Amino acid sequence: MSGARLALFPEAGASIEDALRPGPFAEIAILSPTAGPLGAVEAAEAAGCDWLMRIGPGETLRAEAPDLAGAAISAYDAVFGAVALSGETGPWKPSRLAFDEASRLPHALLNWWIGTRPLIRTATERRVLEALPDGASGAAYVFEVWQAGRAIKLAAALTECADAPAPLSDAERSSVLARLAEEPLFLDIPYGDGLYRLPYTGRNAGIEREQTRGLFFEAHELEALKRRMGPGAVVADVGANTGNHTIFFAGPMRASRVIPFEPLPELGAVIRRTVAENGLANVETRNLGLGLSDRPGRMGLRLSERGGFGATRLVEDADGSVEVVRLDDVLTGPVDLLKIDVESMEMQVLAGAEALISSVRPVIFIEIAHDNTEAFMGWLAQRAYRVERIFPDKGHANYLIAPHGP
Repeated sequence: MSGARLALFPEAGASIEDALRPGPFAEIAILSPTAGPLGAVEAAEAAGCDWLMRIGPGETLRAEAPDLAGAAISAYDAVFGAVALSGETGPWKPSRLAFDEASRLPHALLNWWIGTRPLIRTATERRVLEALPDGASGAAYVFEVWQAGRAIKLAAALTECADAPAPLSDAERSSVLARLAEEPLFLDIPYGDGLYRLPYTGRNAGIEREQTRGLFFEAHELEALKRRMGPGAVVADVGANTGNHTIFFAGPMRASRVIPFEPLPELGAVIRRTVAENGLANVETRNLGLGLSDRPGRMGLRLSERGGFGATRLVEDADGSVEVVRLDDVLTGPVDLLKIDVESMEMQVLAGAEALISSVRPVIFIEIAHDNTEAFMGWLAQRAYRVERIFPDKGHANYLIAPHGP
């Protein structure tokens, strides 16, 4: 045993399973908190307990919880666990995400379940509660815990309850997104001997899910492009989103020049910040804020139903907020690779790049919505391009195409 002492605080409606196993704890005390926000901390201190854990209403602390969580007490200051639903053999799926990097916390809060009653050092809990303003949300508490000490989220269920816990409220979700906007977060992406940094916005669930695992989004496709193009290429990244592909092209692929296009002003700012964060001098950002189509003008923006960036698209609106140009009007120099991901506007973008494509015949990596497949096949035939590879996905496919010939 470690000699550590643990104070448990079952709140009204909470319970503790019989035959509680102490694990590494020399003693476990079951206490009632004193009044006030620091009540549990003060009671634990008075009992000489250097760790504490609150059990919420409707929750049951499992007998093996001190064993499972206690295994981490020598290395961490707070231990979050999963939760099991009564009658299930394993942890409730939205609670089983496991990690110990603070950079993954926002994604876990927005897309999984964390809980707000960790096993925590008594001194750490005091620091956290003294730093929080009155009326702070549960999400704010969790952020503060991860800032106050070293924390870990286990996949093992420490508690059990009859019903699934409530998801993050809309107000708390908004607070997490606001925090990310005010305090930009970058995820470390190791590649070879290098380390790249990609932004986490909380509004790109599919893309950022991969990035939180330490991977570039569409890593398989990007590796294929790297092998196909080699170093020194000039790349136009049309529909750059938050810069995942731009950073890969400029960094791991060692392009000589990368020109991203992204119509959303908010994302343009993210890309500029990300390029600076990675210290990349081979990315030109002057075209950020421009939309691309088959004719110049203005268009509006339609956000996705869930407010995510990835499915945002341009829509017809002569008084819209986005200036739209043809690629032919802004990009006349050599281009070796043209990447296009524009949410069903790919045929218009191709039509606006006729001169460029005819003159330099670049390799093209393009997302084609299934509804546009027939038109795209006709385009290929008319311009003597061939399909080299297809990367299928739901509702669309990514095509790697190149001119006919050697």
